[in-house]
Formats: sequence, structure tokens, C-alpha cells
Amino acid sequence: MTPQTNDIDKVFKALGHVTRRRILQLLAERPRYPYELGKLLNLHRRAVLKHLDALREAGLVEREPGESSLGPDRVYYRLSVSFELSATILPDVFVVRLTHADSAPRVTRVPTADTGRLSGASAVRRLLEELRRVDTRLREIEDEAMRLTALRSRLVREIEAVARACGRSPEECRRLRSLLEPFPSLVDDALSRHLADWTQFVREMLAMFRRAQDEGVGDGTD
Repeated sequence: MTPQTNDIDKVFKALGHVTRRRILQLLAERPRYPYELGKLLNLHRRAVLKHLDALREAGLVEREPGESSLGPDRVYYRLSVSFELSATILPDVFVVRLTHADSAPRVTRVPTADTGRLSGASAVRRLLEELRRVDTRLREIEDEAMRLTALRSRLVREIEAVARACGRSPEECRRLRSLLEPFPSLVDDALSRHLADWTQFVREMLAMFRRAQDEGVGDGTD
């Protein structure tokens, strides 16, 4: 399950509290019940339930019944979502991306460290070395993503500048920018409408640029 685009505000609000983020971190390990969470977080059960309600409202966790060998059955909480949420904030750039786990690009498989013939400290050392390589690669990918995002922003600004030089109105330039933004996480009909609008507007803008070029507008010619 993945939150819909119009639920992003609820997700950000739920993630805005450090205790709720700690609860999600614990639930990512395995389902847990409120009393257990309270012990781990040093919180009263009532406070834990309040945070769990906020996470449920945001669609991030759900309840499920579970058995207990120590008494009555318990109510467990577990994660109900699988997605990646990221925000990029740069000069002239603000993009929020919601990537569904089931639609994310397949990642090239990283060979797992061979620890079959190792044990104890040697096996742990080999695994830590592999972990360091993976962390390094992740940092490289993040740095490259930031560079590409900054480049994308510059390209969009340059397209807007050409549009203004061709006499386009501020409203047309705003619409151009909105359609040049990365596709939001839309689904089904909403995504189809966005793609159709984007395709039609790009055709209109390209036709406008061609007319302006034929007329010598915005290219420094008289």
C-alpha cells in the first residue's frame, strides 16, 4: 500500500514528530504492541496510543490481532506502507517525490559478501566492508541526484527565458514551468490526464518557438 498524492500533507505531519519517527523505526523491524513500544521509548501507554493514532490517520500503520502466551490476546501495530518519500530544496527548486516500492526501478544487484567459509570476527569484518561499499555508492548516487536536479532547474529557467523572449505571457510561463516539473506521483486517470496535458502543451510551445524563430524573435536578429 502507498499513500496517495493528496495524502502527502498528512504523511509529512505524521513524520514531523521525533517520537513518531522512532515508532516507525521500531515497527520497521517487526510488529509491536503499545505496551512494548512504551517500554522501549520510555513513554506512557496513552502517549504511545496517541502517536499510533496519528500514524494510522496518515495511513502509515495498521492494527492486527495477535496472540500472547502471557495472558489475553494483544493488538499489534505494523507498517502498512512501502514507499520512498524525498524532498529536494534548492534555489528555484522544490520537488517532493513519492516513489512506490512496486514501481521503483530495479536496482542492479550488489554481490553479497561470501562469508560461507568464515566465522566470528572474520565474517563480521567482511560484512562491514561490504556495508561500507554500499554506503559509499549510496552517497555517490545522492550527490549525482543533487547535481542533476540543479542542472534540470537551470534548463527549465533557460526554457522560460526563451518563452519570455518570444512574448509569452506570465501565465503561459507559469503553466510551462508547472508542466516541466517532474511528474508527480499520480495514479490511473490522474496520471493519464497529466500526460495528455503535458504532451499537448509541449506541442503548442514547440510550435510557438518555431514561429518565433521563423520571425526572428528572441534570437537577436532585427
